[in-house]
Amino acid sequence: MRPKKSSCWCTLVLSAVVLTVSSSNLLLPSCSALQRRPSSPLNNGVPSSMNHHGSAAAVSNVHNSNPRELQRSTINDDKQLSIRGGGDSIIPQTQRRKLVVLLVATALFNDMLQLTMLLPIIHTLISSPPPLGVTTNKEVALGIFFASKDICQMSFAPLAAILTSKTSANTALIVSTVGLGLATFVFAEATTFWQLLLARGAQGAASAAVMCGGMSLIAETHPQNIRGSAMGLAQTGLAFGLLCGPLIGGLLFQRLGRRRTFRLAAGIVLANAAAMVGLMGLAPPERTEQKEKNGKKSSLVASSKRLLVNHDILAVTASTFIIHAVLGVIKPLSQVVLDTEFGMTMMKRSFVISIATVAYFITAPFSGWLSDRMSRPRLVALSLVLMSGSSAFFALRHLGIWAFYTCVALLGVALGVQKSSSTSLLADLVDKHELGEYSVVYALSDVADSLGLIIGPIVGLWLSQVFSHSVGVLAIGALCLLLAPVVLRIQ
Repeated sequence: MRPKKSSCWCTLVLSAVVLTVSSSNLLLPSCSALQRRPSSPLNNGVPSSMNHHGSAAAVSNVHNSNPRELQRSTINDDKQLSIRGGGDSIIPQTQRRKLVVLLVATALFNDMLQLTMLLPIIHTLISSPPPLGVTTNKEVALGIFFASKDICQMSFAPLAAILTSKTSANTALIVSTVGLGLATFVFAEATTFWQLLLARGAQGAASAAVMCGGMSLIAETHPQNIRGSAMGLAQTGLAFGLLCGPLIGGLLFQRLGRRRTFRLAAGIVLANAAAMVGLMGLAPPERTEQKEKNGKKSSLVASSKRLLVNHDILAVTASTFIIHAVLGVIKPLSQVVLDTEFGMTMMKRSFVISIATVAYFITAPFSGWLSDRMSRPRLVALSLVLMSGSSAFFALRHLGIWAFYTCVALLGVALGVQKSSSTSLLADLVDKHELGEYSVVYALSDVADSLGLIIGPIVGLWLSQVFSHSVGVLAIGALCLLLAPVVLRIQ
């Protein structure tokens, strides 16, 4: 009777995931009311309690200052700007923006934590007796399991853009976090391999909405001159989840077992979603004037059509695809190389791979801060050069283990630079060309991300089998160098 009960639980939870996404449109009136709460009689949300001279000066500055002066004065203006939140509290705009970054970073942390907690566990689950495990073709089953996440994330990215556009970025972030928690709960109650596979796919679908909604929320609430720093800080949540996931998953699995481990993880994610609802109700995110302008001018369909033929957008998206393709081919080959050529144990191999995660964790906020102070296309081009350098050091590993360490470190640095600078650059291009919805461009970037992780290993591993391990990595790494000049042409 136990398996039937667990199977019923899985069916109910997966149905709840579908109902959660389907009913998200019902949240539109309340969330739109929160996001577009009317401000005080003065423009830009300045409270009416300000004296007449201060408000008149602000209006005069808006009309008479040139764009560069306006950009420099944004931070100073934000320090004076206060908007009434829930209850009787007054929450400054700068604090609201910090809260947005914290919420997005937490969502990305939970997303990556749930995805990577399975790394030390899944082999044990698949090797267990049927129906939870498989008896034949375990390697194929393992490959299908990990590929299902990227395939579902890529497939659901357009739907995530529609959800974000039709409701709001904060609604999409909350709904996707709830979906992620429910999908994680399925791992606790699953009784068959197909239920594990379905739960992994549901995690990928929720991950698409987390990324799309989170990045759109930051783009909507942060002006161009501080957007890069916000994007970089949010990315640290993703890196921290990637770093902690395998460790936390392994420790909890040994002490609590599978069911209690994933029940606890699901409960934490759902509690995070509840906290998001409360905090966004207290201080609903406010869109920038540029976002309001873009949103009024174009529909989702028109925005998508113009975005897909914009050469600048496609160049940045191509950089995302190529960098993740290199990552996708180095990841599996690194395990083989460290085992066969350097004779490292599994623990030492995990330590070497963690170098890339630490480098990404350190680089992401710094490159985000840097992107607010220098050309963002140059930073994206720099990330492509760094990634090609990583592939070159992979080919030079015969010189010693230090070359492989350098390869892994450069990989993490390149990924951190590219993630922070490209996400802010994409938002800038949407504003510049008046393409409308940020969600569409982040959905396109998410598709490129997942497609690179799918196609990269297929092409790279095939070249490695036909020629050598180095050829597959070098071939894709060379594409990074070819694309760098194209990105530099973006104005």
